[in-house]
This record gives sequence, structure tokens and C-alpha cells, in this order.
Amino acid sequence: MPASRALARIGLTLTLTLITAAGACSGKKSSTGSPLQVSGDPHLVELAVEPTADRVLAEQVGELAVRIRVSAAKLPPGERPPLDLALVLDTSGSMEGEAIEAEKQAARDLVARLTPRDRVSLVIFHSTAEVLVPATPVTDAARQQLAKAIDGITARGTTDLASGLALGIQQAQAGRVQGSIDRIVLLGDGVPNDPAPIPGLVAQAVSLHLSITTLGLGVEFDPELLGKIATDTGGRYHYLDEPAQVAGVFEDELLKMRQVIGKNLALNLVAGPGVILEPMGGFQPMGNGLYAVLGDLTAGEIVDVVVPLRVAGRRDGATVELLDATLTFEDATMGAGALRRNGFAKVKSDADPAAVAASVKTAIAIARDRARANSAILDAIAHARAGDLAGAKAIVETAIAATRAALNEHQDPDLQRDLEKLELLRTDLPELAAAAMRALEVQKAYATGAGGAAPAPAAAPADVERRTRAMHDEALDTVR
Repeated sequence: MPASRALARIGLTLTLTLITAAGACSGKKSSTGSPLQVSGDPHLVELAVEPTADRVLAEQVGELAVRIRVSAAKLPPGERPPLDLALVLDTSGSMEGEAIEAEKQAARDLVARLTPRDRVSLVIFHSTAEVLVPATPVTDAARQQLAKAIDGITARGTTDLASGLALGIQQAQAGRVQGSIDRIVLLGDGVPNDPAPIPGLVAQAVSLHLSITTLGLGVEFDPELLGKIATDTGGRYHYLDEPAQVAGVFEDELLKMRQVIGKNLALNLVAGPGVILEPMGGFQPMGNGLYAVLGDLTAGEIVDVVVPLRVAGRRDGATVELLDATLTFEDATMGAGALRRNGFAKVKSDADPAAVAASVKTAIAIARDRARANSAILDAIAHARAGDLAGAKAIVETAIAATRAALNEHQDPDLQRDLEKLELLRTDLPELAAAAMRALEVQKAYATGAGGAAPAPAAAPADVERRTRAMHDEALDTVR
């Protein structure tokens, strides 16, 4: 996955990235092997806020965006915090064959890279969910227990993902120690038997500051569901086309956990007078602003949040207060505890269109245009999977026109690629919507029938599903 992480947006825009900031502090290592202890703020995470232009047209409603850049330093010297990892693995019947073997080998490899300071738990789900190994330090004895449990895994039953997630949350909470980096990694290849409990479980994970990384394998799982679980908890979502990719994602997730600079990040945005912040996926309304859980930030990672907004017309020369941004987080490397960063954005109202055009910051404007294009991809896919072909087409056509206009202004290769993705999606929308309508008909028949298991949703042809899922994954990564 690219370094920028994707906040899911259904209909509007957002981007997140981290920059590198210098910082080094000295101190003593505690006798328990915790991170270096310092007094005060080591300034390993910083915040910068910058609008896409320095001016807006006077006496007119204006549209612009603000880039919120969070900066994480390189790793300072010292022992890394202990890890608390809950593995939640799909072992349902659809995982039979290469998928279950790849999953087991990836789990073995992951355990081999953990240390006795780390804690791990192993949960599986099929027709029900089981804790194979409760949260435990990774000692030699635990390694043997984990190896035996992994070797005994077989594919069987249906897909009780909700119960697996519930047990994963329970084990991640049980495995916590002071200062630990906590993560749930959830792999699934199918649609849950009952998705109804999942929003409540996600809310529970958020309240406990537990990030959930989700992996969707193949073309049968629900990408919107797994993407939202990751986004809402500050985790990462990965689409895996082949079982062989599982090991690489597990390894990448472990590497990121070992390089966390700040954990449990949350961002609060408050609009200035006469400013409207557009709704964004992953953000919840709070007062006259928005709030989102961002999860953990790793060393050297760049996260830019591009926030679209509208500004009421002001007199010529007036200062327009756009927004306040507050970032809260916990230091994960130097023992500095809970910290806060504040940022503020403003622009000038100007009656001269040429001055307004000259004030545009090209790089930030391109980031805004890319976020809009990829948000449209997510929005159109969601409409098509709901059977709304006309709505999906309208979203894509509007986005294609806007992206072409942006390309005329800024010849950017990433924007060109976004345009090509939108045009490809336009050709696949009818197949996605047709599959959704078939699923609706089956669901209606099931609702009026004599009972039995709920049917799996119908899927588009495999090549369309693969393209769409890969595009969905990439768009999430861009707009996060």
C-alpha cells in the first residue's frame, strides 16, 4: 500500500499524509523496558494548516479547500514500545485450499517476528468464533502453543465475522500493557452471516482506541464493509486478489506497528463564521465542525487531510477565518503522554480575479482535485452496488468533466491516471448495478420464503469485480 492512508469518503473529499519533522530527546529507559522517558513535549508530531489559495473573490460564495498536514519525526533512539496484536482469521468453508494455507503460513511468519515483549492472541471465525490462543506474551512456550493452534486450523462452516470481531476486541483489550501499540488484524474472504452487530462493535473499538486493519481476499467479500471498519477505527484496508499477498500485508502491518510515533490520533475541525465544511467519510459531525479518528502515525509517514469547504461572500479586503484544527494524540516513543496540536487557516477576500487566481497553490490544488476524483469513484461504486445506476453514472460523468478541467489547468500524471480510472469505471457500472439488482431480487425471494440462511449478494463478473475492488482500495488510500 502507498504511504498515505485512505479515509473512506462516500460522496465527498478527504486526504491524509504525514511529513518528517526533526526531533531528538534524551532520557532514561525504564526498568520495565518501556520507551524513553522525557519531561515535556518532544515535538515528534507537528501540525500545519494551509488553504489551497490565499485569496477568495469578494462578495461571492467561494469554494476552496484546506490542507491539514500532520508531521511525524523519524524514530528517535531507544527501545520500541511493546506490541499488542490480535489476529482474527476467517476459517470458513470458502477459505478451503490455497487461501487457508496462505493464511496459516502468514500467521506463522508473523509470530516468528514477534519478541517476548510483545503480546499476541489468535481468534478464528467460521460458523461461530473461537479464541485459539488468548492474549499472551510471545515466549518460547507461547510460540509452541501458537504453532500447534495454527497447524490445526481447517476451513469449515459459514462466516460469523461479527463474533470473530467481538472476540478480537476482547483479546486486544486483554493484551494491553502500559504504552503498548494495540492493533486488530482481521482477514475475511466472504460476506458475514449477520452484519447487524458490526457497527456497534466498531463503535466499541473506537471507544477503546483499538485500530482495526482489514484484509479482504478474493471477489466475494464486502469491500465497503471492510473498508468502513478500517476507516472508522483509524486502521488500514487492503484488497488482496491472491492468497500469496497475505504474508506481505502481515509483514507490512508488523513493520508499521514497530515504527509508530504517535498513537490514537484524532482530528477535530471547527468552521469559522460563514464557512461550511463539506461532510467527509470517516468524519462525524460535532457542533459546527467535524471529528475523526485517525489511528496511529508511523515514522516518516506523510498524511495530508484536504478539507473542502464553502465560504460566504465577504467585502473586499476582509480576513476570512476558515477553520480551526485540533489534533490530539499520545506520544508512542518518548513517554510524553497525551499531547495536542492546534492549527488555524485564513484567507483574504479580494475583488481582483487575477489576484485570486495568482494566489492558488498548485500542489495543494492538485491534491484537492485528486481527492475529489477518488471520492467520486467511491461514491459511484457505492451507488452502483445499491442498484442506482443512474445516480452512479451522474457522479462519474460530473467527476470526469471536473478532472478533465483540472488536467487542462494542471498537467499532472496522477490526475491523468484518475481520469482513466473514472472512464474505466464508467464502462463497468452497468455490470455492478445489474449484480446489485439480482441480489435485491434474491433478497426479496428470501424475505418471503420459508427461512434458511440469508443469501450471499450477487457479484459482477470476476474481471469487473477485481478491477472495481482494486480501484476501491486505491481510491480509499488516496482520499484518506
